[in-house]
Amino acid sequence: MKSTLVVLLIVVASASTVADITQRLSNYADHPFGSSMINLVSVNMKTGGSLNELKQLLQQIKDELIALTQLQDQENATFTRRSQVDLAKLQATLEQAQSDLDNQRQEQASLSNELTTLQTRVKEDQAALDRNGRGSNDAQARLDSENADFATKFQDYSDAILACKEAQRLLLNLRGEGASLIQLTQDTKSNLIQTKENFQKIKEILEAHTKKSSLTLFQPIIEGLAEMTTKVNPETLNNVLSLVARLITALQEGQDQLESNHKTQVDNLSRLGDDLRNEKQTLQVSLATANNRLKEIQSRLNELDGLINISNAIVEVTQLNIQDATRINELEDQEYSNQKVSRQTEIDIVDRLIEYINQKLQE
Repeated sequence: MKSTLVVLLIVVASASTVADITQRLSNYADHPFGSSMINLVSVNMKTGGSLNELKQLLQQIKDELIALTQLQDQENATFTRRSQVDLAKLQATLEQAQSDLDNQRQEQASLSNELTTLQTRVKEDQAALDRNGRGSNDAQARLDSENADFATKFQDYSDAILACKEAQRLLLNLRGEGASLIQLTQDTKSNLIQTKENFQKIKEILEAHTKKSSLTLFQPIIEGLAEMTTKVNPETLNNVLSLVARLITALQEGQDQLESNHKTQVDNLSRLGDDLRNEKQTLQVSLATANNRLKEIQSRLNELDGLINISNAIVEVTQLNIQDATRINELEDQEYSNQKVSRQTEIDIVDRLIEYINQKLQE
């Protein structure tokens, strides 16, 4: 009967202890750690465990909770520092990529403008080179024509002068006979007729490029020769010889003038040809330089297209990485804050229990 009473008292005391503890931890009744601590203390008191040992156990739990809190604070501080460093690196990467992208786009715009300018210059140089080619061909054609025309005219003059000298020789021979009225032989008559016909032909040939003052000498010579085919009058003979001598002089002067004009024309056309060749060389160098630069620009623009794509990708990826890192930091901060509140709650629960044990030890 006595043992039954003791057991009943223990049960009643235990129930009272649990109720008392639960009342003290009413704010933490739903907290898993609070429930566990209530059970720990209740079981200890139910089994008649030492309150001092229980207090030491609770103090040890509290110390471990404080140490864990400090460790979490250190880990969080380390994580925060590393996160800040990582974010700074990401931000630096982003800024560098954006700077590279801006520089690349500026270079691209500058090269595109230069490309347009060079393309216009190439067209202009090519057009100028085409004009130069036509001008060179024209100058050469004019030079060839001038040379051919000169050769023809010079030979005409030479033939005319030679014919005049032959006529002069024939007439001087006639005059050398000294007769006032010379009876013509058949051969002399034939020579005079042939000479007259030659003068007629020469006159026709020279009409296109001989001074009119020279041409006026032909007709009286031709008429004098025609008259002498029937009879040779010394006066007529001397007159024709004088006209022939004047004609030779006039023809020689004409030939000299022709040669002088030809030299001037050749010099002018040669200088023009030299100028055109120099211009062609300058244009070819300019065109080659422009084309080489066009190739360089196009190659660099192609390279910039790739670099811009890479820089865009780096910017986009880095921005996403910064967003992800920021979200992770926010989640980590939230988790740390929750853990800190939870750990402080656990410490508060243990403090309440220690206070309760101290109160029991004082009773």
